[in-house]
Amino acid sequence: MANISVDEIQGRVAAVTDQDENTANISSTDYSLRLKYINMALREWAEASDWQTLFSEYNMRVSTSTGNASIVLPTDFRKLAGFPKITFDGTETKEFPEVLPQEDGQYTSTDRRIWILGNPTDNYILRVFGSTLASGASVKVPYYASPQSLVSPANIAEIPNQDYLVQRTIAHVWEAREDNRFPQAKAEAEKILANMLEYENVFSRAAAYDRAKTVDETKYGNFRWGKD
Repeated sequence: MANISVDEIQGRVAAVTDQDENTANISSTDYSLRLKYINMALREWAEASDWQTLFSEYNMRVSTSTGNASIVLPTDFRKLAGFPKITFDGTETKEFPEVLPQEDGQYTSTDRRIWILGNPTDNYILRVFGSTLASGASVKVPYYASPQSLVSPANIAEIPNQDYLVQRTIAHVWEAREDNRFPQAKAEAEKILANMLEYENVFSRAAAYDRAKTVDETKYGNFRWGKD
């Protein structure tokens, strides 16, 4: 499926709700309001699953030797996608499982583990315990990112099927207008979402959304960390 821009999404929404697909005829107020609806739909989609299109890896090196390293994670960090892999002494790489800070009393000082602290406003921080990180130690953090907010007409959303954004935005518009077609538009959006979930959960080389396999998929097949 070809990617479409915010402006094209706006035009498709207007074609249904205004019977006019020319975005030049959309008022600035309506354009801004519908952009908010589009971003709301994008966030709804992102929270519906651990989407492969939002999978990312953060790689960094520790600049100074430390026993309990605090690593600031990328601003788009949403949740871990697997165990962070840390080469703590420059040669040996180990996976560090995540534990909850309030349950840390169950572990000894030498147990390798990490905490995730913070929030989307103040950023997330990864704390490393159990091994002293040498200067230059490498840290690889697999994670699921939050989608980038759409701002300009040329932006393209990180979603496999932009038709979901079109239909969900139409539903938002009709709901705000108290239009009795709102449930129908929402149901259509949910059907598109269900189809995306099906493609995501049943991986196939012939799937509609072409993508490269991750390292973990190559090594472990269809096993998904946190899902099996």
